[in-house]
Amino acid sequence: MRRDIVVIAVWIIAATAGVADAIDHKNLDEGRPTRLEDAYPIGHGEISIETGAGFALLKSGPNHGVFPIEILYGALPNLQLGIGSTLFTDPHDIEDRPKSGDLRASTLYNFNQETLTLPAFAAKLSVTAPTGVDAHGWGIELRGIVTKSIDRLSFHLNGGYEFLTDSRRTERDGRYELALGASYPIGAPKFTRATLVVDVFADQPVTRGESTVVGTEVGLRYQLTPSIVWDVGVGTEFAGPSSRSTFFAGTGFSWGF
Repeated sequence: MRRDIVVIAVWIIAATAGVADAIDHKNLDEGRPTRLEDAYPIGHGEISIETGAGFALLKSGPNHGVFPIEILYGALPNLQLGIGSTLFTDPHDIEDRPKSGDLRASTLYNFNQETLTLPAFAAKLSVTAPTGVDAHGWGIELRGIVTKSIDRLSFHLNGGYEFLTDSRRTERDGRYELALGASYPIGAPKFTRATLVVDVFADQPVTRGESTVVGTEVGLRYQLTPSIVWDVGVGTEFAGPSSRSTFFAGTGFSWGF
């Protein structure tokens, strides 16, 4: 059933797509390579397939591998749709949400382009279905995304709150996520194929009583071809519960069609 849902979603997106432009390494998408994203959707009619692999070394508990995949579609001008999932090694040991194999659908809408005085602003609605291993309850997150540039340096603020249904007695009914960071094209204006991304973040765990996870990340996006972007990132969670990641890393690719 889960496999059928994914196949149908991919077919719908592919069937409605038009001729796509090249993807841009300067545009930041969640998870490629950090959790930070900017306020701009992909182009109208464009499809982007984004996938990768990574690992997390935990302060306590078993380490695990991470394998995300997401499909983005520029359904309308300023409107982006997405569907994806993440697989983990040792899925029964994942205590937080999302679980391994949970299906997530998202909608991102950009309200305005950046001006000299106003930042660009977007809103993102994400719904996570309990299709994964040991999953229960739905997650509904609303996130605000702000981007403001000073010359070539761009600042990004992401803030969201996720409502959790069917929470167990030890779990919260909702939690917040915050990320603040910046991106900069390395070597511009002569060399314009690489973008450096850094951020700090704070995520509230799903388990009641656990302290907020605080960490930092750094990543690089590199334009291999007009339609392929490679990314790599590393990070650490330096405050929070004992189950936090002392070191995590990942790499992946984005293909534009």
